[in-house]
Order: sequence, then C-alpha cells, then structure tokens
Amino acid sequence: MEDDSMDINEKVRLVQKKEVELLKIFSDICEKNNLTYYALGGTLLGAIRHGGFIPWDDDMDLGMPREDYDKFIKIADKELPEHILLKTHTDNLGNTSIRDTATVVTFGTTDCNPFLDIFPLDGFPDKGFSKWKHEKHILFYRMLSKLSVVHEISDRDRGKFENALVKVAKVTKIDRFLNTEKINKKLHKVIRKYGFYNSPRGGNVLGTYRDREIVPIEVFGEPKKMEFEGVQLSVHSQPDKYLENIYGDFMKLPKEEDRVGHFEAAYGK
Repeated sequence: MEDDSMDINEKVRLVQKKEVELLKIFSDICEKNNLTYYALGGTLLGAIRHGGFIPWDDDMDLGMPREDYDKFIKIADKELPEHILLKTHTDNLGNTSIRDTATVVTFGTTDCNPFLDIFPLDGFPDKGFSKWKHEKHILFYRMLSKLSVVHEISDRDRGKFENALVKVAKVTKIDRFLNTEKINKKLHKVIRKYGFYNSPRGGNVLGTYRDREIVPIEVFGEPKKMEFEGVQLSVHSQPDKYLENIYGDFMKLPKEEDRVGHFEAAYGK
C-alpha cells in the first residue's frame, strides 16, 4: 500500500517500478520456455522515445504470437509467483493480464494493482477478397459485441455513424437480444483463422488502433532486446516502422493536458 501523502507523480512512479518487476518475471518465464513476445503501443513508444516508460504512463502492453500466447496461458499458473494473478479477459479484446496483488495504489477512491496487459498477435491476409472478407467478418462481430454491452458504453464522440448507432442501440435496448459470450466466441474464432507465423501481415487485430496495428510480418521479425528501466525488453526487428504506422510522427510529444495515465484518467488522482 502506498503512503497516503504521495502525489500523482509518486503514485505513477511506484506503479511503473512494480510493473518493471512484473516484466522481469514475465520475460524470465518466456526465456525459460522459449516463448516470443514484443512490446506494443505506448510501451514500445516509451522504450524508443524515452528509454523506458513514457513519464506519465502507468501500464504496459505486450504482444505474443497466438501460438506462444496460448502456451503462456497454459503454464502461467505454475510459473508465476503466488502474489501474481493471471486473468484472461472474456470481453471482445480477449487479452490476458498479470497483476501484482501485493501492491495497492489508490487513484481517486479506487484501489489499483500494477499490471501488464498481454495481447495475442494473429495473422492477416495481405490483399484481395480474402483480406476484404476477413476485415468485414471481424468488423461485424466486433460491432455486435459492442452492441451487446451498449448500456456500458460511454457517450464519448466516436464520429457521426458510430454515435448514431450507439444512440439507436441504447434507445431500442438491442443488447437484450444479443448474447455477448456467443458473439465473442465467434469473433475470436474468426481472428484465429490466420496464423501469425505463416501470414504476410499480422498484429494485435483487436487493438485500440485497429488496422494501424496490422503491419507486414517482417516488421515484427526476429525480436531484439532494448534497455527499458534497467531490464531487457523484447521489441520488433523494425520498431520505427511499427510506431510510424500507429502514431505517424511518434517522436512528437502530445499536448501537456493530454499527458495523463490510464489510472488517473479513469479514477482521478
């Protein structure tokens, strides 16, 4: 438990330090069992731009080729220390997290544990009808999944079409007729169709940045190691190309008012 007198910067730094400890545990398990992983999103951005965490960031995102991801889930319970909790999420993201239950940091009035998010990486067709069909299948089931829990969706701006869709879905209470569990099972069955290692493209298919997270498979390539907060982090063979695909000019800092971590954004200081 953190000291009650800690300010927001001290809280974020404590979370970061504990997540580095989680990363070391996770990396050791991967090395011991010959499993591949890559830093994703803001974690990779931090490694390249800051040599560690983005200063205000308070979570870590990692990705594993589906085959390695499935193996990790099978062995995790016996490999992880007792205080580290593995949780596989059944929502439409379908990722897994490992959480340090021995550390509690309070943001606002909510007690939070440091954690790592681990996402499966899947293959994706490169062009033609196969690509079009795969994209539309994923989009269809992803939309149904969101509509099945529409009462939980916030009213943030998503563009005219999605705003209208969400509004109609809430008024009609369409979620009463949709089975979230069945829809998500179908969604993940579609996503698993193309293997990561034998596809021309791949990535975190259900990631926040959607198709920008799908890159030529050689961008992932053979992982290489980078220094990250005193430990070795596994990254893409062409990390700059991955970051450019997602962020464009990834070396440019966001506006100061946008430099807020996930815990603070969700729960306050």
